[in-house]
Amino acid sequence: MTKRRWWPTASEIADDLRRELAAGDEDMALRLLMDGINQLPDAAKAGQLDDALAEPEPIGDPRWDTLLAASVRYRLHSIGATPPKWTHKEPLPKFWWPTRINASQQYNDMAHTPAELMRVGIFMDEKDFTTA
Repeated sequence: MTKRRWWPTASEIADDLRRELAAGDEDMALRLLMDGINQLPDAAKAGQLDDALAEPEPIGDPRWDTLLAASVRYRLHSIGATPPKWTHKEPLPKFWWPTRINASQQYNDMAHTPAELMRVGIFMDEKDFTTA
């Protein structure tokens, strides 16, 4: 009997991001990213984390490729799992805030960004990972 899977794979998350970005909907892309990576612990509990973490095809925007990889690293570290090699990315050439914020919020986001994102120059409050 095959176990039913309700969590998306990294490739499916990348596909969702590609589709939403092509439609110009960065907010939905970010929601789908957060929802997808927040389900990785379910894949781990089911013993299917390796299947969920096969390396996805590039999204086509280095910022989003790096955000996906760093977000996966962050979620895996939070559950004590080792991230796959594809999640290690070089820092972006320019800092990026994926959420729409005003200048004063940028400082808050910088102070509360998970280390995995900060290392690559992406800033968003850790709380953004709890809401999709």
